[in-house]
Amino acid sequence: MGFVEFYDYYWNQMADPRTNDLPFVGSPVMIPIILFSYLYFVLKCGPQYMKDRKPYDLKTFVKFYNIFQVVSNAYMVYKLLSLGLVTKISVVCSPFDYSNNPIPLEISFVFWLTMLLKLIDLIETAIFVLRKKDRQISFLHLYHHVSTVLLAWLITKYVAVAMASFTILVNSFVHVIMYTYYYFSTMGDKAPKMLKTIKPHITKIQMVQFVLLGLYGSLVFLPSCPLPKSPMILNGLNVAVFFLLFHNFYRKSYKTQEKQKN
Repeated sequence: MGFVEFYDYYWNQMADPRTNDLPFVGSPVMIPIILFSYLYFVLKCGPQYMKDRKPYDLKTFVKFYNIFQVVSNAYMVYKLLSLGLVTKISVVCSPFDYSNNPIPLEISFVFWLTMLLKLIDLIETAIFVLRKKDRQISFLHLYHHVSTVLLAWLITKYVAVAMASFTILVNSFVHVIMYTYYYFSTMGDKAPKMLKTIKPHITKIQMVQFVLLGLYGSLVFLPSCPLPKSPMILNGLNVAVFFLLFHNFYRKSYKTQEKQKN
């Protein structure tokens, strides 16, 4: 098999025909170009532009951005549950359904919407740059955004099916909680006093999410689960890296503070 045949088979023939023609999905260069531009702006162009400038305020924009994230992620949860995910559609080793029947087709469209949402998430880092919040642009932050976009893209392209959508359901639910917290944190002195005590628990919720998704992905290794292993292995490795990075962040940010107080 030559390179052209190899490329055509794995990039086109193996792709989900329901999603492959949607914007951003079928092109092999569009998402990489977006991510390269994102990293270039965040790591070089943006800091150079802001070097001799005062940080932008952007508080109003951030508030509306957080509201958008809460509403968008809540919609993803609502949409999947309304389609019968978990209640009517089994997500435990359910066969991959690539048909154009209404429910599988709508689920595949939710994957595309989720991918778009992950692209919009990149704005968050640009906000940090423009507000000179350099400490928040960590390796964890960049790895999280870049790898999430890549995975959302590839999963949308190849496995936009019910079993994989459980990840969207859990992740979107966690993001509703997370961005609700971020919204209230923009209130400054008017923010609820309990917000400071909630902050460490947001990271804990994210780590619980990764454990849950890791255990869920391991179901494909059961003898009674004859499904492709590679998508879950790829996602499982990424989830494991996420957990380790978030655990390290939690240990440094909160455990160290507790020791200092004692």
